[in-house]
Amino acid sequence: MKVLVMTTGGTIGSVFNGTAIDVDESRSCAIARMYQKENPDFVYDAVSPLNLLSEALTADDLNTLGKAILTADVAPYDGVILTCGSDNLGYLSAFVGLLCCRWEKPLMIVATNLVLTDPDANGYENFSAAVRLIEKGVCGCFVPYRNADGVMYIHSATDLRQADLSEDFYSFNGAYAIMEKDNIIPQKKYIQQMIPAIFDQNHLPRLSDNVALIHPYPLLDYSTLNLDAKRAILHTLYHSATLDAQKAVGLMRRYKDIPVYLASFRSGRKRYQTSVDMIDAGAIPLADISPECAHMKLLFAANQDRMTIAEFMEA
Repeated sequence: MKVLVMTTGGTIGSVFNGTAIDVDESRSCAIARMYQKENPDFVYDAVSPLNLLSEALTADDLNTLGKAILTADVAPYDGVILTCGSDNLGYLSAFVGLLCCRWEKPLMIVATNLVLTDPDANGYENFSAAVRLIEKGVCGCFVPYRNADGVMYIHSATDLRQADLSEDFYSFNGAYAIMEKDNIIPQKKYIQQMIPAIFDQNHLPRLSDNVALIHPYPLLDYSTLNLDAKRAILHTLYHSATLDAQKAVGLMRRYKDIPVYLASFRSGRKRYQTSVDMIDAGAIPLADISPECAHMKLLFAANQDRMTIAEFMEA
């Protein structure tokens, strides 16, 4: 088996220098070397499109990564493993999953909770699970990640939620599968969110910061928001798919030419009046998609000229 390993930095490519944790170019592919040392039959090539801590990710970095992925010659490989940081894993995995939604090769995204030299780090186990999934020929884009409960969860890349204070990761509506030793035990139907097939090595994404992401919280003052430079707005919702519609509708009236999308709704559930008020005012509900994936999809939609934003989001 031969794998292409693409590194982007993050904790999995970092060291503790005695003062702080930071990326180290010499450690960018340390996880693959560690695995090969224990598994001599593992063959890989490595490329490093980025080398940064994930919290510093910019639109230009996403463009660089997108170009590296779309122009890579993956034909000689059984699969691809992308290593990255965990702080933006929910967003980065959605970006990669959407960009590669039609790939026929297994694509695994691997991060770690702690630097690899820490005995409590889960990076080696996550990488090992990624290799086993490729060996089994599991097609799709996945994030294998061992939570603190000791379970190796296999997440669809476009379902992964962003971690907060916890080091654990969860999926929108639950993980796709769990892995016990070499056995993959599905937990739900595999869901791969899609975008139109307009990006390839001849038409690379050119993303910019033109999508506003608004999260609701008590006392949110919409009057302080300046969205003049934005082409679209994604407003996330509380867990019951609610928000302060009276204030949010006021924002929509101020920026009546900017489409407003709402995430996330679950199909078949009754809606609260506040959600109905927003939709009646012209907001567009997005069903059965995580806020992170909705944000990345809207970012793609707002930075292309082959169709309208609405056409792209509906495709």
